[in-house]
Amino acid sequence: MSRNRAAEGLLALALALAAGLAGAQQNRETAVDALRPTGPVTVTADRAEWEQNGAMVYSGNVLLSSDTLRLKGDRLELRQLAGGQFTASVTGNPAKLDHPGLKDKSGVVGPPVGAEARTLNYDSRSSMVDILGNAHLTRGKDQIDGDNIRYDAAARRIKAAGGEGGQVKIVIQPPPKASTGGRSAPKAPPPPAAPTPEAGEQP
Repeated sequence: MSRNRAAEGLLALALALAAGLAGAQQNRETAVDALRPTGPVTVTADRAEWEQNGAMVYSGNVLLSSDTLRLKGDRLELRQLAGGQFTASVTGNPAKLDHPGLKDKSGVVGPPVGAEARTLNYDSRSSMVDILGNAHLTRGKDQIDGDNIRYDAAARRIKAAGGEGGQVKIVIQPPPKASTGGRSAPKAPPPPAAPTPEAGEQP
């Protein structure tokens, strides 16, 4: 192989790798954008207070809702960031989160995700949720229990820890059975009967 052809091959490989990395990054950014609130964020609570550190603190029957998620709990500390983004720390007995999962142009890609724990820390910029203290997460019909769970909604990645001396419990439901179009599946034929002895023959 000539030096020119070798150089062309290396260049093509480098371009292919760069395109793959760019595509993966673009897919993740698209997924993160799918979970970022694009409309107004509404908070309702029994009481609201502005703290000196710039955070809004809500307490009593707290509900934060946007077009991508819902957070419920007893207390919410909300910090508004540039570009309409925010961080939210919700505590409750338990605090709850639910959102529809990832979406793309064709519709829903992943099943809905729900979580509950003593504390939920959410950052809309990264779509990262820290589920802390008696954490319970459902993804469709699958369930995960642990002391702490970190859920990366954009990458569909879940990390769970059982705490000191504890374990993580994961329950994965089997996939649904294939449809037979409303008809019963054909039954296997019965085994052939044993031959009956003829008259006069010894059994």
